[in-house]
Amino acid sequence: MSVVSRRRFLNGAALLAAPAVLPTQARAGDMPHAECVPPWTQPLERYDAERFGPLLAVSDEGDNAKIIADAAYASAKARALRTASAMPVGLMIDGERMVSAGEGPIGPDEYAKVVAAAFERTLCSTNVGVRANTRLYRLLPEFAVADAAKGEAAWLASVFAAFTPFLETPDGVPRPLTVRLIVQPTDTPSTVARLVAKLRSGRLQRKLGPASIDRFALLSIANGPITSGAPFDEIERVLNIAAQTGIADVAVDGDLTPAARERESVAALLNVMDVSTLRDLFASARRKNVRLVYRYHVDVDSTARTIWTGLHTARSYGLSAGKYGLIPLTLEEQERVVALVSRWTEGWTTVPAFYVDTPLVTADDVFDESRVVDAAALWMERMHAAGARLALFDCPDPIAARRLVRDAQHPNGVLTLEQIVALEQHAKRVGLHVLWSGGLTPRLAFALGARRVFGIFCTGAASRQVAVHGNFADDPDLAGEIAPTEIGVRRVHAALQAGFLTEALRSWNTALAEQIGARAQELLAVVEAHRPVEQALTALDIALIRGWKAYWMTLAELGK
Repeated sequence: MSVVSRRRFLNGAALLAAPAVLPTQARAGDMPHAECVPPWTQPLERYDAERFGPLLAVSDEGDNAKIIADAAYASAKARALRTASAMPVGLMIDGERMVSAGEGPIGPDEYAKVVAAAFERTLCSTNVGVRANTRLYRLLPEFAVADAAKGEAAWLASVFAAFTPFLETPDGVPRPLTVRLIVQPTDTPSTVARLVAKLRSGRLQRKLGPASIDRFALLSIANGPITSGAPFDEIERVLNIAAQTGIADVAVDGDLTPAARERESVAALLNVMDVSTLRDLFASARRKNVRLVYRYHVDVDSTARTIWTGLHTARSYGLSAGKYGLIPLTLEEQERVVALVSRWTEGWTTVPAFYVDTPLVTADDVFDESRVVDAAALWMERMHAAGARLALFDCPDPIAARRLVRDAQHPNGVLTLEQIVALEQHAKRVGLHVLWSGGLTPRLAFALGARRVFGIFCTGAASRQVAVHGNFADDPDLAGEIAPTEIGVRRVHAALQAGFLTEALRSWNTALAEQIGARAQELLAVVEAHRPVEQALTALDIALIRGWKAYWMTLAELGK
């Protein structure tokens, strides 16, 4: 690459992005589909974890990015390679700002530092947002059933009037509309049924379009939290009325839950009720063949475009990949976003995230921690069908403060190692690669390496605490920040490599596999005792270099 090209790249010029002016013969909406990756790497999903072991990513806002890159080339794997380069070394700098609210996106100052450090040396990625920037559509027309008692003819006319603009459109093609009828506890089923029948009769006078276009739904608005007792029973009653009158949808609203207030919003109906209550109401709705929905409706297409803008920035700066979160969307909303983003970014690696510490809401069910494996399996299938090829599993909620792995040392974790293995196997069947993140320690890096996962993110265990400085100074709840160190990155990377090689070599060179395992345990012991690691790391690196050379030689002999 020429000096001029290098300068333009490091300045964030969009060398790898869509051209500013499309050819005149291009159709509106066309996007380039050629591979769009840094010139020294391949698409991230092509990383060969079977040959080079799991990928390791370490997050930083840029000040320590060069330290991460230097650690990559000081690793045993880099030293064992004949010619070390970004893909086989398999260490990625992840541009991220670790603020008190969780993982924050980076800006131009940070991009410049990350790209400069990664240039021609390592892979690089970023997270454009844990939460999606959601907008709500304006509320659908709503009419209280009780108001019909003040004048039924006028009430019916006002409801029909809401449909008029959707029937008399500029092109003469009717637009679909759903009008919601607010049902209060004092409204009897017979009253609702009578009014619905009169409204439906309006189709004969062409006051409504066909039933496939113009519809009615019921709306129940709780006064207070929706829990067991009266609020729950009232929604059950409205579901029964809907089933009896042939109405397909019941919308619900109520006071925001504490979880929704703390996080600005959560997924759909979890804004107004807890998981247990929602699960019971979904089950009741399914039995009655009625769909239960939230009163508010997310503009998913705008959400997708907002995510795309962040990803396009990362792509334009030449990063290897861009991760993106999908909270607070439901499964179906996430599916729509991933399908659009995958199409718009074809030729580059985008990584949707599944958060194991966050309930997954679908059209008719809700999955919490007790069903997280089922939720993750379903999510992987749907996201792969929508175009995803690489996914991130994480637990970033700063309020819940959970870890990815649950074991004796970390009882607040979510997934056991056995569950992670099962999900890795399911991902392979689906055709998806998975990156794992969330409070991982060097010992867990070793364990995940031994289970031959595709890759992990591990920052805290590779870092030290430093004083708050720079653009973190205005964070009101940050007492300190973490900074990756070269020895910290090297020890995590060595543990990950060791876990992989102990298993990869076990059937081919048992003695060497056991030696690597023993040296790794010595390193982990001094790490956990908070003692200097240099001597143990050097001993492990010597064994790892022998291990990598033996492993690659065996692969060559087998023709792999």
